[in-house]
Parts: sequence; structure tokens; C-alpha cells
Amino acid sequence: VHALTHLQDKEDNNPRGPVVEYTNIILKEMGHTSPPRIAYESSN
Repeated sequence: VHALTHLQDKEDNNPRGPVVEYTNIILKEMGHTSPPRIAYESSN
């Protein structure tokens, strides 16, 4: 999601950030039943 959207990891008005929000939406649409992610984790 991060590489495709080029969105920032954090926003002032959204503590989780847009990447996490979009990832949660995508996972939900794909049928994943895991709880929503709270933070973006990078391997860097």
C-alpha cells in the first residue's frame, strides 16, 4: 500500500496514519478476519 499510494506514514489528524487505514480496508475486503492493524511496521 505504501509503495502504491505514496502516502505519508503519519498524519496530524490521524494517529494511525493513512497507510494503516487503507491496509485495514484492503484486508477486510479480502475477507481477513484478523483484528485491524494499529501501526505501520516497516522492515527498514
